[in-house]
Amino acid sequence: MTRRRLGALLLALSSCGEPAEPPRQAVAGGAAPPQRIVSLAPSCTETLIALGAGGRLVGTSAFCPDLPDGRVAARLGGLENLNVEALLALAPDLILTVQPDDDRALKSLKRRGLAIRGSNPQTLEELLTEVAALGAIVGAEASARALTHGLRERLAALARRHAGRTPRPTVYVEVDEPGCWTVGRGSFVHEAIAAAGAVNVFGDAPQGYFQANRETLLERAPEWVVLLHPPGRALHERPEIAGLAAFAAGRVITDLERDALLRSSPRLIDGIEALAARLHPP
Repeated sequence: MTRRRLGALLLALSSCGEPAEPPRQAVAGGAAPPQRIVSLAPSCTETLIALGAGGRLVGTSAFCPDLPDGRVAARLGGLENLNVEALLALAPDLILTVQPDDDRALKSLKRRGLAIRGSNPQTLEELLTEVAALGAIVGAEASARALTHGLRERLAALARRHAGRTPRPTVYVEVDEPGCWTVGRGSFVHEAIAAAGAVNVFGDAPQGYFQANRETLLERAPEWVVLLHPPGRALHERPEIAGLAAFAAGRVITDLERDALLRSSPRLIDGIEALAARLHPP
């Protein structure tokens, strides 16, 4: 997989990439809450929906989920084929994105003076902070407080459940193939694994997402394998997977909802709970 393809994949799935950063173009303080919003990332769309403000979305990326209550927003393409003309025709008063500053489409929008908010949470705490911040921007402070409180309570319940559990199971999470594309400590997925009461077998790697060495994977011998992508080949045809004791023991998980673990939105907590249930059966 090329670096460009991986970047496109991760943006389509999530808010993956560099650590969270302040808005690249501030939304004017004291202004009325935005009513016409475009979201260029699934995680932004999911967060806005969770805040009860999904009805303000007039445009979304091709990878974003459908809006609730049968509402429809214009589909504006993806990372490499954003329909800038269609976006401009929507006359948005706020654009939500996780794209880097040097993205060509983003530069074009900034030159036109559009209000753009870029945020890319890469820790659970950054995710909760982003929920509160976006709630304040769209005038949904009460919803944001209730939502973040509920998310914190669920994470705390998981922490209590796994407190004192030793040793914790080791896990290899694969986000794509061919190649062993996995996560290091620079990704919120790494924190999600820990919150689920497990240990990321590549947690010593500083990168967020990278291609691990197959021999190293076999040496580290994770107790569980979690595949967060549609398998391209039968697992027995992949020696780096079939050679693991986890494969022989039937501890390869392929049916988790990958979007729930690969998008830094409130739904990430759903993914953590689902992962925990599989790794720690009653």
